[in-house]
Amino acid sequence: MKEYTVAVAVANLWTNPAAPRQGDAPIIANPADPSAWVHQLSHTDRLELHENNLVQSQLLFGTSVWQVDRREDWVKVVVPSQATPKDANGYPGWIPAHQLASPLPKTERQIEVRAKQTNLFLEKKREIVPLSFLTRLPYIEDTPLAYKVLTSYGPGIISKSASSFWTQRAASGMELLKYGEQFLGLDYIWGGMSSWGYDCSGFTYNMHLAGGYTIPRDASAQCLQGNSIPLNQAEPGDLLFFAYEKGEGRVHHVGFYYGDGQMLHAPKTGRRIEVLNLAGTVYETELCAVRRYWS
Repeated sequence: MKEYTVAVAVANLWTNPAAPRQGDAPIIANPADPSAWVHQLSHTDRLELHENNLVQSQLLFGTSVWQVDRREDWVKVVVPSQATPKDANGYPGWIPAHQLASPLPKTERQIEVRAKQTNLFLEKKREIVPLSFLTRLPYIEDTPLAYKVLTSYGPGIISKSASSFWTQRAASGMELLKYGEQFLGLDYIWGGMSSWGYDCSGFTYNMHLAGGYTIPRDASAQCLQGNSIPLNQAEPGDLLFFAYEKGEGRVHHVGFYYGDGQMLHAPKTGRRIEVLNLAGTVYETELCAVRRYWS
């Protein structure tokens, strides 16, 4: 398999090359404009991402992928960093070829975006690329106010106030919640894995990643791993899972236990990341499992 690197701010992982619609032009371009794409999507457009099975996931600038097929100007890839039962090699899907570039070198020293969003200045192209929370790029050197990093387009500059050296972490449950709280009010986007919008499992995946834990990409897979916790012994930062048929059917949702009978989660299309009292909601009847990944 041939390796590539994502060369746009955010790339959608499409179900097939025919999935993008006319209104998806900003997110399949290079440069991609995730902000313009999200803001121009109607409620119906957003529902179709899920109901018509258009999008599988998203990838941040600099993410490594492996080609498994090619169809003219589209590349089918797997994403090793997003574990899934769908493929042992990583999450599968399609990306426009022009959103991919040659792989970046594997280095121990990487700069990671810790702000919700920031800008990357490309020195050679003299262009700005918006970056999401948790984007990682190889470190080159320091400047007084910024880090110089390596990109698919040559050296780039990221502000030190918005980024730091990536380090091994083992966040507590409360720390995972703190990472998530900064996104309260952010739109739910099906397949979302960036600070322009998360889906339910994309939100839990990325907040765990911020805390040093790599967990499966989807809610159904997240429910199968981690440490099983009795429903009445959940602690803040644990994951709550919900299934159809009053908790007996297929797992369809995940959120963080927030304490005091509350949940921090990305609800569904048309809603925003919120803290919700579980009592009296459908979630109270659908709660089926609690898992803990933090230590």
